[in-house]
Amino acid sequence: MRVPLVFNRLRTVIIASLAFLILSAMLLTHVVTAKLTERDLINARIQSGCVLLQAVTIIEIDHQPNWTADRKNKPLETDFGRRVVSFLHTGEFSGIMIKDKLGLAVFSHGHWGDKPSIQNTGTRYSARSTRIEFSGRTWGLFWLAPRDVILSSPLWIKGQFAGSVAIFSDLKPLYQKIRASEPVILGYIGMNALILVLFGIYLLSRTVVRPINRLVAMTETFDGTIPMMQKDESPNNEIGQLSQSLNHMLRQLDANERKLKENISSLEAANQEIKRAQDEMVKSEKMASVGRLATGVAHEIGNPLGIILGYIELLLRGDLSSLEQKDFLVRMESETRRIHRIIRDLLDFSRPSAVGQGDTNANEILEEVLAILSSQPLFETVQVRRLLEAETVIVNVTQDSLKQVFLNIIMNAADAMADERSSAGDARESILTLESFNEEGFLIIRVSDTGCGMSPDDIKRIFDPFFTTKAPGKGTGLGLSICYTIMDQAGGRIRAESEPGGGTTMTLEMPLGEK
Repeated sequence: MRVPLVFNRLRTVIIASLAFLILSAMLLTHVVTAKLTERDLINARIQSGCVLLQAVTIIEIDHQPNWTADRKNKPLETDFGRRVVSFLHTGEFSGIMIKDKLGLAVFSHGHWGDKPSIQNTGTRYSARSTRIEFSGRTWGLFWLAPRDVILSSPLWIKGQFAGSVAIFSDLKPLYQKIRASEPVILGYIGMNALILVLFGIYLLSRTVVRPINRLVAMTETFDGTIPMMQKDESPNNEIGQLSQSLNHMLRQLDANERKLKENISSLEAANQEIKRAQDEMVKSEKMASVGRLATGVAHEIGNPLGIILGYIELLLRGDLSSLEQKDFLVRMESETRRIHRIIRDLLDFSRPSAVGQGDTNANEILEEVLAILSSQPLFETVQVRRLLEAETVIVNVTQDSLKQVFLNIIMNAADAMADERSSAGDARESILTLESFNEEGFLIIRVSDTGCGMSPDDIKRIFDPFFTTKAPGKGTGLGLSICYTIMDQAGGRIRAESEPGGGTTMTLEMPLGEK
């Protein structure tokens, strides 16, 4: 649904926010104004009451009443009563009460109810000022307010305290009069708010929304071509600065994109060169390994060839029985198959490596490498101990790459053990231990030897290209560096642990394949 998008648009948000702010401000202003008006009207009523109290006092003085117990509560029919009530109605007051100096009411009009009365008899006012009190609670303009206002004042005749007079006014009609004008005022507020909102929408649309929409359209339709900003499209304010900044950013992005493309092309070319150099290094190391293997193969092939030649000489003599001839031919076939197997293994290893990754059975490759090396003179005295306990041996490494890694590590172990035997006078036993186990999605293979070991300084550098601890002519220094590269590209690790005279352990961590 697109409805949420409409409510989330900038124009809608601005309209809603502007209307809310204007209405809130006008209503708050109206509340404050109305309360001030209410206060002023109440104060005016109080001022009118003060004037009425003074008029009542003057009337009392003019009449010079003789207040006695038998003349309490002057009737309204008297001239005094009619004049007082007329003053009350003129001043919008509802009742009056006059007491003598003994505190007895001598005149009253209106229903006082629960309103506080004038002070008790004998209590003198400490000042000649009028006393103002509020009583009761009723619903005012917006919330509860005083229901009545009571004004009381002392009567002084010829400097003598003669009594007191109090008047009260009901404020409910005043509140009702103010509330009666509320609909008109709210109507004016709504109309003014509508006019201000429409005018504000026009201004904001012209100065904010339209420029922002142009910027959004510019970014959405950007196709690599830097748009040209017209003079009227870039106002001289923060929006204009934003437009200019965006235009500058697009130009900078375009320049960076061109530079990035150039750098990517250079990196691709450099990667190709590095890949070719790496392939050449692998080939060189492989050929060096093949050369070393070929030396052992030549020695291994010499023995079966000598046997075959001996059988041929015996067959050429012609004095053998048919049974002997058949036996010699079977033996010659066996020796020939042995030569064929050795040559085939050597050719398989020297073939170019396959491209890409693949799921490979690590145990099969390990056994294949051991079979190739078993005919080498270096392995004549080497005992191989297999502790292959891994349940999953399928790894995500190509066969040729894994074969290269195993061959380099095992041949290095054989060389180290041969050196140790030479220095120890064939007294030390040569044992090659192969361990494997699984750990958190990896196949761990450890190759441990009983060779001469390495110093801590040499251990730190064994994976550096062209670093070797072998005598000149016995190694290129690329084998372990290539092993490190192969393992790193496959997502695995290779590390070495060694002590001088304590042998070396190479640990391979290879990611398991999908199968």
